[in-house]
Amino acid sequence: MPARLITLLLVVIVAASCDKVKSLAAKSSIAMKDKITGQADDRESSKVDAQLQQLVDQTAEGAVFRKDLPFPSHLEVTITRRHEMSGRFYQSSAIGKQADVLKGTQTTLTQFKRVGDMIRYTLEQADFALPVSDKPEAKQNTAPKATQAPSSAAQPVTFRKTGKSWGADQRGDFRAAALVQELAPVFDQLLIENALASRPLWFAKHRFKVGDPLVVTGDALPMLLAGNAKGSLTLKLESFEPVEGHPCGVFAISGDYTRKSFPDFEGRFIDEEVTIQSGKIWLSLVYPIILKEELDTIQSFKSGGRGGLVSRGQGSVKVSVKRVWKCLDP
Repeated sequence: MPARLITLLLVVIVAASCDKVKSLAAKSSIAMKDKITGQADDRESSKVDAQLQQLVDQTAEGAVFRKDLPFPSHLEVTITRRHEMSGRFYQSSAIGKQADVLKGTQTTLTQFKRVGDMIRYTLEQADFALPVSDKPEAKQNTAPKATQAPSSAAQPVTFRKTGKSWGADQRGDFRAAALVQELAPVFDQLLIENALASRPLWFAKHRFKVGDPLVVTGDALPMLLAGNAKGSLTLKLESFEPVEGHPCGVFAISGDYTRKSFPDFEGRFIDEEVTIQSGKIWLSLVYPIILKEELDTIQSFKSGGRGGLVSRGQGSVKVSVKRVWKCLDP
């Protein structure tokens, strides 16, 4: 590879002027440096998808957060959620308390595929890890622990809509049947939260410039919070940047909210009181979906399903959510 590169540079030197050679050499040096540091990959991943960019309505007067386009019915969505907790968090069941920790990190990775009225859900990873102690003697005598070891990919569960109701596609599958029983009444909330359906009450046709504020409260809260939520959130547009190629507006966010019986795809329901001290959210410029969240919060919560573990917690939580959203050709 080095010999081929030298030969190529000699050909360029013969064919180009001195200024052009200097320019090429500088670009080659930058490219090599980027390859070593990984910056080239970062820039590649931050490029805007050309087809999606064509759908962005942005002028010198600002950008419109569109809601007029038909929402795609063929999607793949991969979601990584990470909660770094510092406070008192524990799990309990009918046989007693399972864990009681001051710090820990909860990570979940889920994958979804939607084809019309069919939703396939897969839990790829779910773990809760305790941090390694900062004490030197503890580092020597103990290894990192986890209250729940990282799980292997669970068997996918397929849901299918018939008429106005959702049901399990696998007959005789106990897990799927149990989930359907729990989730059927709140399935629409799950679709919105996981970017499988558009969020309601999206922005009006107002054009937003960097620096523009927005207060979301009352009946407008479903725009940002699926489910039964109350509170007030203050936003300020900071920039425009993509998430995995998807063009977004980046808002600073703060505020308080409460939410009751909010579900997840594992059949757990959460009651939570949350103060967002600071953070950012990435909102699509093309469809009514949220693609990324980075939040510093203070919260208390209780979550669990029927007959399963009950989780409780109170303290500070750094929340990170990233939704990799891909539209598939029908």
